Amino acid sequence: MLARLRMKLRTDKADFGYYQSSNMQGVLMERLEEAYVERLHESGLKPYSQYVMGNDQKEWIVNTLTREAYQKIILPLLDEKFTGFDIEKKGVHVDIQKKELETISQRELLEEFYSDEYDRYLNLELLTPTAFKSAGKYVIMPDLRLIYQSLMNKYSAVSNDMDMYDEETLEQLVNHSAIVQYRLKSTFFPLEGVKVPAFKGELCIKTTGASTMAKYARLMARFGEYSGLGIKTAIGMGALQMKVREKKNG
Repeated sequence: MLARLRMKLRTDKADFGYYQSSNMQGVLMERLEEAYVERLHESGLKPYSQYVMGNDQKEWIVNTLTREAYQKIILPLLDEKFTGFDIEKKGVHVDIQKKELETISQRELLEEFYSDEYDRYLNLELLTPTAFKSAGKYVIMPDLRLIYQSLMNKYSAVSNDMDMYDEETLEQLVNHSAIVQYRLKSTFFPLEGVKVPAFKGELCIKTTGASTMAKYARLMARFGEYSGLGIKTAIGMGALQMKVREKKNG
């Protein structure tokens, strides 16, 4: 079960945006049971992601990837008494104006995979700074192998039915995909006094070969809208959104 809780926020702090996400991680942990927080700290890949959007309409989005995470994380946030919070070290008070919840089962996600409809173009928007780590170093350019590998690992970590990580499938995806368009910029993600090098923006991936490859890539991207992409998605990095491609007439 995948779930997304979108909370519309109000605060007097004008520059409230994704750079507050690591502080929001602290707000989130304060709402959870202590035993579950300890389990989350001990686990590798986390069963949730969260990030902040800070344009004219400020939002805090929390995604969960399993039913247990939904019960342990989303439900406490849905408590009607949870109407605001303070980020004490920043001296900021935030009111929650509205909460919107949406859910989708993994079965529904797989039904999209098995449907006859598919598009060979994936238009992805990286809403918050995104990065990968390979051989102990940060990678701040979109790399198809790292993109697919990240999503496959995250899916496999929370799926009881299917191990999505397979080296042969990964090779097939990489060999039958290409980044055909992008609009990206390098940036940083602030984290406890450290600036993590990253990138954000838009990119388009085209798949070739069998339709299965296109469907598989889309399945991973749809899952990535909940899991996030790359490193540190639990503290606000790697927020991913699929964009609908405009079809040309004629």
